[in-house]
Amino acid sequence: MSVRQSDSARIVAVGSGKGGTGKTTVSAALAFALAREHGRDVALVDFDPQGSLTRFTGQRAVADPLTAPPVEVHGLSLFRGGATLAGVSPSALTAHLRRAAQPGRTVVVDMRPMLDDPGHAVVLAEPHAFLLVVPELNPESIPEARKLAAMAEARGVPFRVVGNKEENRRPVKRALEFLSTGFGPEMSSVVIKRGAAVAEAHERLLPVTAYAPDSPPGRAIRALADELVAEGVA
Repeated sequence: MSVRQSDSARIVAVGSGKGGTGKTTVSAALAFALAREHGRDVALVDFDPQGSLTRFTGQRAVADPLTAPPVEVHGLSLFRGGATLAGVSPSALTAHLRRAAQPGRTVVVDMRPMLDDPGHAVVLAEPHAFLLVVPELNPESIPEARKLAAMAEARGVPFRVVGNKEENRRPVKRALEFLSTGFGPEMSSVVIKRGAAVAEAHERLLPVTAYAPDSPPGRAIRALADELVAEGVA
């Protein structure tokens, strides 16, 4: 995996290909960890027309995300989502992304779940893009995760897969083994365990790495941030 140049924006796209896997939780928490613990200048970009990341951070979706100025949340610059993102052209999405991609900045993009959304092609076309695939550790999430990873491979974009599971459920060992076998070095050693801390952080509109950094999910996402920084990704 090649190290990015410090004078270029680094783009970390967080996707899953399926809703409900926890990618928005990971996007916000990873961005906060990169800013707080690694001193990165971080921008969050909500590519979802439903504005899940925007609402998660306590903001409202905007009528025209393509021109709305960013807002500051938890020490991060947030480029908000909104319904009009569903119908804009790839060129307009590219221009929107590049508003956030200032030199030296790390941009964390919360992708729309659907794989046919043009936002995936837009992000994967960027020269310094990296894809973080966040499947929930159950059999239903694996096919879409594989498709998303294949999209990155086809474009020569480096990627990493990090499993996400409910803390109060039995680990889906078979799913984790399947992913580890299939992706090899692209499979992160980190496994994120969701649980009470994530739910409580959501209620307070805080990233779990801000609300409970030493909780199991907080530690896992901080370790993921360490991993991406050590490899020059973020």
